[in-house]
Amino acid sequence: MATLGKIRNRSGLLLAVIGFAMLAFILTDFMNSLGSGDRSSIYVGEIFGKDILYQDYEKKVEEGINNWKSQNQQGILSQAIIGQIRQQMWEQYVREKVMDNEYGNLGISVSDDEFFELLQGVNVHPQISQVPAFQDPTTGRFDRTKVISYLKQIDQDQTGEARNRWLSFQEYLIGLIKKSKYNTLINNSMYVTTQEAQNSYNEKLKTCIFDYVAIPYSSIDDSISTPTKRQLKTYYNDNKENYKQDESNDVDFVVFTVFPSSDDDEMTRLSLQELKSDFNLYDDYELMVKRNSDNRSSTFTYTTKENLQDTKHKELFEAKEGIVIGPYLASKDLYRLSKLVSVQYRPDSVLARHILLKPSENISLDSIYVRLEEFKSQIKKGSDFGDLAQLYSEDKSTAIKGGELGWFQEGVMVDSFNEACFTSKKGELKIVESQFGVHLIEVNMLSKPIRKVKIASIDRFVEPSTETYNKYYSEAAQFAGKILNEKIPFDTLVNEQNLLKRSDNKVSVNKQSVAGLPNSRDLVRWLNKSEQGDVSEVFQFDNTYVVAFLTKKNKEGYIPLSEVKEEIKSLVTKQNKLNYINSITKEQDLDGIAKSNNQVIIQGAVANMNDMTIQQVGYEPKLVGAVFGLEASILSPPIKGKNAIFYFNVVSKDENVLTNNTLQIKRDIKKADFANAQGAVYNVLKDNANIKDNRSEFY
Repeated sequence: MATLGKIRNRSGLLLAVIGFAMLAFILTDFMNSLGSGDRSSIYVGEIFGKDILYQDYEKKVEEGINNWKSQNQQGILSQAIIGQIRQQMWEQYVREKVMDNEYGNLGISVSDDEFFELLQGVNVHPQISQVPAFQDPTTGRFDRTKVISYLKQIDQDQTGEARNRWLSFQEYLIGLIKKSKYNTLINNSMYVTTQEAQNSYNEKLKTCIFDYVAIPYSSIDDSISTPTKRQLKTYYNDNKENYKQDESNDVDFVVFTVFPSSDDDEMTRLSLQELKSDFNLYDDYELMVKRNSDNRSSTFTYTTKENLQDTKHKELFEAKEGIVIGPYLASKDLYRLSKLVSVQYRPDSVLARHILLKPSENISLDSIYVRLEEFKSQIKKGSDFGDLAQLYSEDKSTAIKGGELGWFQEGVMVDSFNEACFTSKKGELKIVESQFGVHLIEVNMLSKPIRKVKIASIDRFVEPSTETYNKYYSEAAQFAGKILNEKIPFDTLVNEQNLLKRSDNKVSVNKQSVAGLPNSRDLVRWLNKSEQGDVSEVFQFDNTYVVAFLTKKNKEGYIPLSEVKEEIKSLVTKQNKLNYINSITKEQDLDGIAKSNNQVIIQGAVANMNDMTIQQVGYEPKLVGAVFGLEASILSPPIKGKNAIFYFNVVSKDENVLTNNTLQIKRDIKKADFANAQGAVYNVLKDNANIKDNRSEFY
């Protein structure tokens, strides 16, 4: 692998890219910087006989979490999301190890000369050449000197972070190149013959007309075809590979959901009642709402009577400004205080346009205000607002229309923008800031003023108190205690207390939650460590308490015959019924078979190799295949379908059609085969890597 020193010695170049956006982020971060308990002995798994350190894996997880945070800055990082990130990082880590091993076995590598060429040679890697920071701002073409300039400054970052990040991107890019070489090997190993192309062409076109008799399995007495123990065991042994399982657990559990009591309801109402006088007197209603309301997304806009959603607000519409009503039950478990804070006559809607500028590294917020004041002055002197919007506005969707926003009603735009528009006079120019940037707004037309009101509300959700939570916890603890101390069976106690028993089977060791219990990873971990028949402590998940009973531990390996007996019994019964029908069928034509089995002949059925369904029958791939494999006028042997046994005669079959356009068909087949091969090849390599996953012991 090319080192930073070697590449610098040759040209001062180094580049590794994980994608257009990420590299742009790295460059931005680095340029900005120029301007301004050990668990290493514990293993989370094993691959190719080599242990995977907890510390190494946890670093990957931290990288994944940091990436998630950067992409979801307003999001809440829940335990469920962390679990998903852990799984993604594990799969990524395993894939890297598996493929690196395969690259080594095949001698796939990237030489220094090759890497150097991809960085600054004639055939620069596309992900490098497309980075704006490495392009000429005038022509948009890749500029090698910009790469050189960047690399000359890389060590000016005294923390060394820029260098480390750069090297990690180099490692990624080399991996990307190796992957491309490997995929090329797979692709070149595939060949599609002309005959295959012809067959594929005809499969899509050819149809086959046939008559058939369907003998439903349900029409045959089960007592005639009941499988013997020997038949069941033979089928199980012959198909054992279809009955494998990973380690898992079966669990029963009861849930004690915590609901607010009547006392909690009354306390919530009284807490708002105590605020009523202050809400009435306090002028800064916005601050009071923000401090006291459980609704964190409250907005304060002027609204018409028709657009008021709360029926109590409709009653306030004609009231005197300043009046406070409530507390009242606005919805289930939600009390509300509402105040009519303002009444104004405002336009129902306005016609406006704007110019948007956004602060960036190259232009500060203060500079934007100065620039918009200049635009404002130019417009007052006769410059065309629309021309300026087309030239300078960063709202591209409206810039092409001269900044036109069209007609809009109050409340559609963000608060600051909305207030500027609905308090303006026709032709007035205003500069206002929002979360999108800074706007120069001009209102071109206003509808007739109508009465509007602004109502502020303080909401309080009725929530369980500590006393209520303790009451439900006590019920759950007593339930568990009776099982543990009095040895009352779990199911017996569930029935005695008229509780609802829930279950989840085959709970894998790395599953993040038990079905129906969000964020219940702690319960899954308890299942992994406990023995069959154990009863859990009381778990709390959000507003529920849970007591669990481990009903069964499923070991990794083959599922016991006893557990799949009914499934196998159904399959063997179908085969026995087919054998029975075949043994008693002496007729040599469909008419005789239909009469002897009290069925009718279905005539003129159509089969197509491109569609495994038959009208009035459904999905029957075995039947479709058999139809195309039989010559006309020959009675078929019995075909074991999904729901019936079929006998048929082929009436007619389309002849093969030769096509001269096999080249494109070959390409399409190869493309599809390659897509399938990529996943299939990796799965085989992964199966041979002897992977052991011990993460359930840590998380």
